[in-house]
Amino acid sequence: MRNIPGKNNIRGGGDGHPRTPVAEIITNGFFTVDPQWIVRHWNKEAEILLGVKRKDILGKNLWEEFADIIPLKFNTVYQKTFLQDTPVRFEEYSDEMGAWFDITAYHFGETLSVSFKNSNQSLRKGLHPEQQLRNLNELYKYVTEVTNDCLWEWDLVTKELFWIDGGHKRVFGYPIVNATIPQIFWENRVHPDDKARLLTRLNEVIVSGVGASWEIEYRFKRADGRYAYVHDRAHIICDKGKSASRMIGATQDITARKVSEMQLLEGERELAHAILEAQEKERVAIGKELHENLNQILAAAKIYVELAKVAEENKEIYLETSAAYLVTVMEAIREVYRTLTTPRV
Repeated sequence: MRNIPGKNNIRGGGDGHPRTPVAEIITNGFFTVDPQWIVRHWNKEAEILLGVKRKDILGKNLWEEFADIIPLKFNTVYQKTFLQDTPVRFEEYSDEMGAWFDITAYHFGETLSVSFKNSNQSLRKGLHPEQQLRNLNELYKYVTEVTNDCLWEWDLVTKELFWIDGGHKRVFGYPIVNATIPQIFWENRVHPDDKARLLTRLNEVIVSGVGASWEIEYRFKRADGRYAYVHDRAHIICDKGKSASRMIGATQDITARKVSEMQLLEGERELAHAILEAQEKERVAIGKELHENLNQILAAAKIYVELAKVAEENKEIYLETSAAYLVTVMEAIREVYRTLTTPRV
């Protein structure tokens, strides 16, 4: 994790949690439209940056409302975004607004989501650079307690995630840096076999409002379509001590560790299988010894006992020979017993 100056000056709420949501520290405008470009969502910062109130734009066509404001390139890029599964990030200058816009657009199903900010944003909000630094210090105080991988804030009420500092771009390849994404975008990149378990656990956390942390492992789809094993850890922040309202945390790529664990487990399974095969071969060999060799010796001993019954003059010789055969069988059985009970090194 980077070194952040002035950590001793970090300010937090009385409950030890940061008072300012990440989305208000690194603020982005955010809106969604359907395939007919009808606006379905419009956040507060979009109102500020574009000068249009939510109530005046919801349910209306984006391009009809902004025909003279939004550059033509925006329309072209947005059209392409609807045709691909990975986010698109680009910059464009607006003559009408006199500012450069940093834009991330991505779609899921029938919804196109757009997160954006402009170069005048900090000045418009009246935040002095030192104040911005203090706010960021407030944030990093908590995320440094989690991990230094892919940082995020999760608004559990609006169901939006804010991906911080480019971690998801570095680790998973998504070109989303300091931008808001809808929760559904994240959900649909969770492996289908892990989704029910993860969402059930999330719902339990939201409803109970008990505890100060969230921790879970699951598989997450990278931008190239491959799945990574990840580990989420986060601080849970509750609304007035009741249900959980947001989380600040991080996602760590643990693929290398999980692959090593699976390889070790597979090696143990193969070793156990080899041992079972060896034991089976040993049992077959013992059975063969008992059936083919010892049975023949016992049969010979029985013959000599029968001869002793009818041949009085050689009775002692026959009985001694039979007894010798029985001793041989007894010694062979003791050897088999030692073989079966001696520990393998």
